[in-house]
Amino acid sequence: MPNYDLPNAAPEPLRLVQLFVNTIDREHMREWLPTPAELAAWYREHGLEPGRPRAADLEQAVALREAFRALLRANNRGPAAAGAYEVVNEVARDHVTAEVRDGKVALVGRRALGQITAVALGAMLDGSWPRLKVCRNCEWSFYDYSKNRAASWCSMQLCGNRLKTRAYRRRRAQPA
Repeated sequence: MPNYDLPNAAPEPLRLVQLFVNTIDREHMREWLPTPAELAAWYREHGLEPGRPRAADLEQAVALREAFRALLRANNRGPAAAGAYEVVNEVARDHVTAEVRDGKVALVGRRALGQITAVALGAMLDGSWPRLKVCRNCEWSFYDYSKNRAASWCSMQLCGNRLKTRAYRRRRAQPA
């Protein structure tokens, strides 16, 4: 997978959700989770219990990834896709529980999807979720470190530069 999100890598543990959302490169049409075996390998690589994913588990993982992407699109002033909350809620109902630990509520995920979902829900609760966004151009997930929380692109050097160059060329091509 490309590393061009590293300047905008989310802090731990939210980085796990960012990496999960970035398991597809929509700009180049590359899917890094094409099979249940690849999904299990990705889980292992990120310290999650893979179990033995089947085709239905892969389908649920991809649905959750796309639901997160839709919610992150809304963080970047875009519309959230209909049904995104339902997908996240379904996984949360099936795989996330709340426990009290040391006087604080902790979200605990069962299985890999539950662990990823627990991290996302925790970020929604602690206020860090709105800083995780998807690029308006390529839909790659990035963490917005800007003071005003107004970043729109995964990278100024990549997507920001491309969009600004296109706009400049359009302006130059228009007759005065």
